[in-house]
Amino acid sequence: MSIRQVDALCEAQLVQLTELFQNLWWTPGRQLEDVRIAVGHSSLVIALIDEAADDRLVGFCRLLTDFTYRAMLYDVVVDPAYRGKGLGQRLINAVIAHPRLASVETIALACAADMAPFYERFGFQTQDSELLTMRRKKIL
Repeated sequence: MSIRQVDALCEAQLVQLTELFQNLWWTPGRQLEDVRIAVGHSSLVIALIDEAADDRLVGFCRLLTDFTYRAMLYDVVVDPAYRGKGLGQRLINAVIAHPRLASVETIALACAADMAPFYERFGFQTQDSELLTMRRKKIL
């Protein structure tokens, strides 16, 4: 497999990412322009492309961070045709080993309960605390 890691997406890969998002439970309906903005404003992007398939995007994640105290990992996705080949593991290892994240105190993520064992393999822990996760959504 000729998979290469990159830190930016070309326009065709942004289109492919938008298409990947349509099949995920947490991202259906995302539009290309919004994906372009989100990726552009992310602190770090880690993507995997298949050079043998015209640089097709096959894995992706992004982070927002202050590069000191906190980083939040978002949108970890592997193309369904490439799952089971260790690409999710490769993405998370790239996050953990990223030199710009070396001094970050905490990397956090949110995931479905069935994905917790995957992330626990990399040292992520479910937090039992008195802190509540809260959010405010834009009213459409």
